[in-house]
Amino acid sequence: MPDTIQKLFETCDIVLFDCDGVLVNSEPISLATLVDVLDHFGAPLTLSEVAARFTGRSSAAPIDHIRTVTGRDVRDQFKAYYNNLLFARYDRELTKIDGLDGDNGVLAALEKRGIAFCISSSSSLDRLKKTMEVTGLGPWFAGRIYSADFVANGKPAPDLFLYAADQMGYAPKQAIVIEDSVAGVTAAVAAGMKCIGFVGGAHYDDDQDGAAARLYDAGADHVITDMAVLSAALSAN
Repeated sequence: MPDTIQKLFETCDIVLFDCDGVLVNSEPISLATLVDVLDHFGAPLTLSEVAARFTGRSSAAPIDHIRTVTGRDVRDQFKAYYNNLLFARYDRELTKIDGLDGDNGVLAALEKRGIAFCISSSSSLDRLKKTMEVTGLGPWFAGRIYSADFVANGKPAPDLFLYAADQMGYAPKQAIVIEDSVAGVTAAVAAGMKCIGFVGGAHYDDDQDGAAARLYDAGADHVITDMAVLSAALSAN
């Protein structure tokens, strides 16, 4: 597989990273928090139901679920309540995905190859800012963070990836997306971009094979379990 990924990077000028589950091990934290938040607003779901319905989606999806179940529009209350719980847990629990930064990490390898990169995430700007602060990844992505807040339609629509690539000055055919969710892979394919699925996050510890199969079914060109695979492909002659 490294050889085939190496070939993929030969025609790549920019990499669009999803954030949650790709750059940071946030999905177990955010999904557990969302269970608590949905219960608070009277629209409870189990952890497995929350994972199936909302992984890779923007906050509009659980807000719509609450409206459907309760008839209430909680847009004005949801974000503050959710972030208050989530950010406290981030301070205690959030970690980076192994193999990203450092001299031998993916981000340094991209810089050495002259390949641009940015974040294209369903998370809100507030959440992304907090993520960058807690993990120390902020300097790598300064001025290159794109959120679902910027577009009308979040993933699985292609809007965010198309917007981010355009803002960075690249065409879809020049881009590779790194994604961990079916919604994200679907969005990348719809945007006309290559996509590498990543199933090395903690939320897939018990289901890497199943998660990989789902990402391939959604249209991923390759699926990896370790960021070192990307570093190796980028560093190969």
